[in-house]
Amino acid sequence: MMTPLYKTKLYLNASECNAQRQISLPLLIQRLIETATEHTDLLGVGYSHLSEQSKTWVLSRLSLSMDKFPSINTYYNIESWISMINRHFVERCFAISDDNGNPLGYARTVWIAINLETRRGGDMTEIMSHAPILDRACPVSSGTKIQPVKAPESISTHTFGYCDIDFNRHVNSTRYIETLLNTRQVEFYDQHAIKHFDIAYMDEIHYNDRVTIYTATTGENTTTYEISREGTPVTRARITFN
Repeated sequence: MMTPLYKTKLYLNASECNAQRQISLPLLIQRLIETATEHTDLLGVGYSHLSEQSKTWVLSRLSLSMDKFPSINTYYNIESWISMINRHFVERCFAISDDNGNPLGYARTVWIAINLETRRGGDMTEIMSHAPILDRACPVSSGTKIQPVKAPESISTHTFGYCDIDFNRHVNSTRYIETLLNTRQVEFYDQHAIKHFDIAYMDEIHYNDRVTIYTATTGENTTTYEISREGTPVTRARITFN
């Protein structure tokens, strides 16, 4: 029987914490991706199944809202379920809670399955024809469109190396996030907690690609980021801080 709701329990040890003694944003998102991977494997539409068709899953968008991040030496839970399937994408939601089941935050993600040769998406309704959809509320929307950074307050560059690429031979999803967070000093994060995070992956970045990162304040406590390669935007993100 296919399980519409998948749940995993995790422990945050000291080596996984950031400077604020909490799980870092990139690691939390990595854990969400791993939970999604485990669930798709159980549903028979995971990596091994798609690889037989020369396809693989790719994260396209993510929106995350957190009231509190898991802290050092504590257990936390991640629940995941599919909320929508159409021809173009699959929408998957997450609920993060502490060891007592108290809500910590929620996330909504958009996934596509691309052909490894053409790098283009396929028909999701065909790939996910037997996957269950769970009608469960998720208080995070898929996110409003992230606007271009037109008047950057800071500009920096970065070149992605060997440790940034994954088995799909492109830069891992969380490496983008690490690169964006590294545009600020550690003292800033001592005073500002991440409340909401949106990211849209518009194109792939590969090994040795040199990118430019544009940053601007676009609202109260909100910063928008844009990663561009040779003048073309490849990723946009937005963070709202407490």
